[in-house]
Amino acid sequence: MDKKQREERRRQEDIALQRGLLWVVGAIVLEALLVLVNRYYINFYMNEVDITMTFDKVLRFLRLAMPVATVLAVAWTAWQVRQKQKFGLPLVLSLALAAISVCAHVAVKFQGEGVSMLFWLVVAWAVLALVYYIYQREFFLAACACGMSVLGLWFVRAGTNGRPETILLLAMIAAVGAAVLWLKKSDGMLPGKEPVRFLPKQTSYTVPLVTCLAGLAAVVAGLLMGNTIAYYLLFVMVAWLFALFVYYTVKLM
Repeated sequence: MDKKQREERRRQEDIALQRGLLWVVGAIVLEALLVLVNRYYINFYMNEVDITMTFDKVLRFLRLAMPVATVLAVAWTAWQVRQKQKFGLPLVLSLALAAISVCAHVAVKFQGEGVSMLFWLVVAWAVLALVYYIYQREFFLAACACGMSVLGLWFVRAGTNGRPETILLLAMIAAVGAAVLWLKKSDGMLPGKEPVRFLPKQTSYTVPLVTCLAGLAAVVAGLLMGNTIAYYLLFVMVAWLFALFVYYTVKLM
């Protein structure tokens, strides 16, 4: 690798790091908003009832409006992709609206326990963004599946109240697994008139596939065997996620 190639690689790495840090800034803003929700919506004083009611109305509105806005943003993204136009802005908007949708839904439905979980979930989203920009893409796919299994097990522990969210997360883990299989078949290429390489050649798909299967098995086992098993499986999947970090960090060196 000559000097020009090294400089270009360093420039690309700097751009990736800057983009990852922008997501971290977004996560910090969302965490600050969650602090306000926790203070005035969950742990409010009796003389703050009016403020609490306002928060309740806003959150319930966001719970209904943001999923619709997310669908529209995703449709915009798909349209830009089909027209071969830049789709970075609509994609970022889709992800941001989806994050707000999740936060509003969990805060309204699960109240204090849900908001406590969201503090950790937002941090996980920021870490995933850094993984996407800094680590290998196959690690990102595996981390998504593993993280969703942890979240699914949390909803399992919420009982029948969290059953719809658990089933949705099972479907999302299965979708990640299907995407990995499809990428393996296409040798890491995304379709289109001008195919784009998402994963490098000779990528090993074993770890992401095994992670997807393990995540599905853990959530299903939690559903079938109850809260106690789900509680311990949650820690198993967190340990699995940590092992993924170690494995791919070593590969990066």
